[in-house]
Amino acid sequence: MVRERNSLSFKSSKVLKIILEHWPVNPLEVARLLGERGDEKKLSAKYLYHFRKLARKDLIRMKKVGNTYVAWPLEIEKLRVIYELIRGV
Repeated sequence: MVRERNSLSFKSSKVLKIILEHWPVNPLEVARLLGERGDEKKLSAKYLYHFRKLARKDLIRMKKVGNTYVAWPLEIEKLRVIYELIRGV
């Protein structure tokens, strides 16, 4: 997993860091946390690109909620699965 993180672009690395620190988060929240302003559609598309890139590398999970996507770290997803297994026992 360390090798995958090292192969990320600078911008994708910053997006991953924000997701790790502020999960669950959507693309517009990432833009706000990075201090970017502008057209919401453009910002959403810009950061959704990075969300998809990180999801393909199995670093985050994301889900569409309403008209936006929400992302959280893969580690949290693993904890959720473990919790469900324990609760089912």
